[in-house]
Amino acid sequence: MSQIAFPLTSSAHIEKPFSYIEEATFGTMPGSPTLTPTKVISEVRPRIDDLEMDVRTIGSHLLYGMQSGGHTYGFGITVHPFDLPFLKYASEIPNYTTPTGTQAVSLAFALQYKQALGSSALNTVYQQFLGCKCNTMEISISSQGLVEATMDWIAREITVPVAGALPGASWTDFSSITSPVLSNVDGGNKPLTINSVQYAVKDFRISWNNNLIQDTFSGSGLVDALTTGAIEITGSFNTPIGQSLLLETAIHDFPQTGVTAKYNVKSGTMVINMTNFKLMTDSPEGFAQGPTVTGQHTFNFKCSAASLGTS
Repeated sequence: MSQIAFPLTSSAHIEKPFSYIEEATFGTMPGSPTLTPTKVISEVRPRIDDLEMDVRTIGSHLLYGMQSGGHTYGFGITVHPFDLPFLKYASEIPNYTTPTGTQAVSLAFALQYKQALGSSALNTVYQQFLGCKCNTMEISISSQGLVEATMDWIAREITVPVAGALPGASWTDFSSITSPVLSNVDGGNKPLTINSVQYAVKDFRISWNNNLIQDTFSGSGLVDALTTGAIEITGSFNTPIGQSLLLETAIHDFPQTGVTAKYNVKSGTMVINMTNFKLMTDSPEGFAQGPTVTGQHTFNFKCSAASLGTS
């Protein structure tokens, strides 16, 4: 006889898409929320850290005890996108006058799935992720691969799952999400443009680090405010040697002049626009014995700003 008397749960038991809504009050799910699904998400990885304070006493090598100092929460998700609004919560600088759609607003997420509660039955439960802002996001596009956005979020709280359905919630079902996700072929030939010159590339990556400031104040044991800090935008790409010497010249020159650049993920759907773009390092592959590989450059870059648009 199995020692497990109840059925186990996998990602196939999720009933509704991992969905979100903007919060009016930090850390609070709006009443009867109309939830928007993330599209298309392949992973949700919650993390919960219990902060315990050690209590010592003279006369013993062992702990006298531990007392709770609070909790920190966060989660990572992997998204294969086909639209922009959700990604902009990580990439758009805060608009404190009109916070909607930017880092100035916090999000509440909800997850509804099936799990056992000690018997052979599977029960509907829901879980809330409250007071959430995106700390880091990396968009990566490899040759012959899907577009992938890896996002790390900080949350005020991730609640204990509750049996039943989220009260008054309106969800979008999986069946209504039918658009194809973006892939490397959607950008066409030479998708990267630097200073008006197009380049063939592979393994393009760009990262936003919003350096969220987590403020905690006595009494709650949770994060009381999340504020966008100093935004850092970096990335890398690989390009074959031979088109010109413009990039080699740019990284050689001092001081290097910042230029505009853009990556066309899919025209009319998703374009990454970069300003004050500068090459930081070059790691050419050189010339291998053989020969066994073609000559290519791997450039790292930095830019002052990078936004997501449709053109």
